[in-house]
Amino acid sequence: MSNITTYRVAAASFSDAEVTLQVDLDVLTPALAAEINNFWSHPKDRLQAEDGDVVRAVVRMFGEAAIRHFMADGGASFGPCPWGDRQMTAEVLKAQVEGWPDIDGLGIGIVGAEVSAVGYHDVTLEAV
Repeated sequence: MSNITTYRVAAASFSDAEVTLQVDLDVLTPALAAEINNFWSHPKDRLQAEDGDVVRAVVRMFGEAAIRHFMADGGASFGPCPWGDRQMTAEVLKAQVEGWPDIDGLGIGIVGAEVSAVGYHDVTLEAV
């Protein structure tokens, strides 16, 4: 029986961009999460931000990567969708290039997103 938890990762200072992730905690174990966290720079900072919970740190880091990917791709609005919208999750993993297991070995699936990209009316122009 799977141990699945749903998380929302939000970037409030960026137009309230957010992704909804379903995490299979039988796949994303603390040992796997530690391996992922330690691959990237500043692992201690992420652990401190999540009160030492390495699984939460990695889920939050994946959510951040997803939000950045969707912003760069012009935004995204979808969900809820079946567990692990594989296409969206695979796109984010492909964009990351390294540091993450494949989609089946990760245990995180993107099931929803509301992410806007910067538009014309979000920017200003002034002579300097």
